[in-house]
Amino acid sequence: MTPQVLDDAAAIGEAVADLIVDRLVAKGTDPFLLGCPSGRTAVPVYAALARRARAGQDLSRLVVVMMDDYLIPNDHGGYRIVDQNASYSCLRFAREEILRPIADAGRAAGTTPPQEIWTADPETPAHFDTRIEAAGGIDLFLLASGDSDGHIAFNQPGTDRGARTHLVELGEATRRDNMGTFPEFTRLDMVPRHGVTVGVDTIARLSASAVMILTGAHKQKAFARITAARAYEPDWPATIVTECQDASILADACAAGIPARA
Repeated sequence: MTPQVLDDAAAIGEAVADLIVDRLVAKGTDPFLLGCPSGRTAVPVYAALARRARAGQDLSRLVVVMMDDYLIPNDHGGYRIVDQNASYSCLRFAREEILRPIADAGRAAGTTPPQEIWTADPETPAHFDTRIEAAGGIDLFLLASGDSDGHIAFNQPGTDRGARTHLVELGEATRRDNMGTFPEFTRLDMVPRHGVTVGVDTIARLSASAVMILTGAHKQKAFARITAARAYEPDWPATIVTECQDASILADACAAGIPARA
């Protein structure tokens, strides 16, 4: 896949926000399902969407569909999603870091704020795919790749191409990557060992469009692997973007290994 390389993460945020708004407006009055990662990669996109809401753009039909969340053992031998007020909760991230800035900006501009967040239930993970499919699929999925192991959402290296929403044991590389996302994880044993995640097939089969975002020098390995791929490579799950419909890759100069301009 041929990537589009922009100067920095802020420029990518603006470009992707424009794409989201264009697609949302074109869809008319129906809900617009946006597949969202938590963490650092898409933060500039979410900030750019809030700026558009502040300028009066109606984002009320936006539905935030989260990719994954951490799990901890419950009292019945299974797992439950972590406390949604924990700083590393993906549900908290969706509520506080994605929707709240958009809602606050929208209210200030006199528009109705978006309110819907969809997440997978670890007790019935297959229902998440069913719900997405019944709604007509994800209109645009924002994707990010793990730095060192190519995980996408919580899909680990070795994930089968047919994987749908499922529970997963998180590998050490994924957990170490997430220590960079959540600074309060000062030791590896503080990072939860399990998660619930959309599968790679969920992403490819149920998305009308997908954008892989790669920013920062720490993403150079991911950039090289993904842009060289021709099909899904199980040892680097983020290569599923090659099998998504209407897919694109946006990288900043650092991720692409391009020297900064003088």
